[in-house]
Amino acid sequence: MIFIFSDFGLNGPYSGTMRSVLMRNAPECAVCDLMVDAPDRNPKASSYLLAALRREFRHGDVVLGVVDPGVGSARKGIVVTADGVTYVGPDNGLFEMVIRKSDDVQLRCIDWQPENLSASFHGRDIFAPVTACVATGQEFACHDLTLDQRYGDAMAWADELDEVIYIDTYGNLMTGLRACGPDDTVAVNGQAVPMARTFSDVPVGKPFHYGNSIGLCEIAVNCGRADRLFDAEIGTKVCITPANLRNP
Repeated sequence: MIFIFSDFGLNGPYSGTMRSVLMRNAPECAVCDLMVDAPDRNPKASSYLLAALRREFRHGDVVLGVVDPGVGSARKGIVVTADGVTYVGPDNGLFEMVIRKSDDVQLRCIDWQPENLSASFHGRDIFAPVTACVATGQEFACHDLTLDQRYGDAMAWADELDEVIYIDTYGNLMTGLRACGPDDTVAVNGQAVPMARTFSDVPVGKPFHYGNSIGLCEIAVNCGRADRLFDAEIGTKVCITPANLRNP
């Protein structure tokens, strides 16, 4: 299966055009839009989110990842094979957390380019065709990279990100932190948030934090919007104090 992870959204021609390249070049492969609303032009936040979504992939799957604000620059295009799943996209840190959380990783730099290459749409012109090649077992021009040849700035990123990395349709705040313990203190913009197991465990209109379905700490309001209640956006800091570090 081919999964698409991008920040293109549903409006405009971008998602559909890139998807059509996959379907033309790998017609026997199922294509799934895993996410087309990844954090807008934010490879760092997207990296933590994509890594948490690895649970959806199986051995042999291919992930086309395009969150690429540096398109057309000197940044490389890479193919990452991590624990049997292959990721294709820009070398800008998007795959950093996948690389760190995987046991068996190989990197390749994409050398192939089409004759008519757009400077602004490598998702369509480079990454989608290469993804189709990987999915169908076809060769393409590339060369091996060592792990220390990947995007350098991303290597300094923390293993967890104490920020809001995604806001869903309901206004829930997904963070780059693993689910917290029941006695840990979570705060957003100076407001403490109690823990609950799930939405129905708190009264309507009350906020809480919980371990979401992909293992991350998420802040929500039962039948309400946490983004509005806490005046939060992607990048808003989330403070967590583990129970063993709190003052007695």
